[in-house]
Order: sequence, then structure tokens, then C-alpha cells
Amino acid sequence: MYKTGGWKELIEVVEPTKVTEKSVWLSNGRSAKRSNYGNYWDTMEEAKEHLKEKYNRMIESAERKIEKAKADLEALNKY
Repeated sequence: MYKTGGWKELIEVVEPTKVTEKSVWLSNGRSAKRSNYGNYWDTMEEAKEHLKEKYNRMIESAERKIEKAKADLEALNKY
């Protein structure tokens, strides 16, 4: 399996001892397949697609914040 959301690498290869629909068991215990701390995928392509979508959402959010800041800065001219 492939884990995204780790601290070392964008995508880590993991070898679970058990997998269910919602959980993954590793040598150090059980983890949810989907969480804020990590996500586990059956294929490298699924892991990559998840990260592409995540980073595209982050970029879009940052662009909206930049546009808002530019508009607010421009609005200061009316004072």
C-alpha cells in the first residue's frame, strides 16, 4: 500500500499486516485509511491523484486569498 500525509516523503510504501474497508494495521498499530494524519491507497496512481487534487485545492485557495488581498489593498485608496 501507499501512504500519503507522512512526514518523510510525499508517498511512502507501507506493508500492512491487515487491511479492512476502513482500517490499516501496521506493525505499530491500527490506522484509519482516511484521516487528517494520513491516507492509505492500494496503488501509486491513487496516491498521486489524491495529492494532485489536494495541492490543486491548496493553490486555488491561495490564489483566492491573493486576489482578496489585492482587492482590499486597492480598496484602501478610497480612504
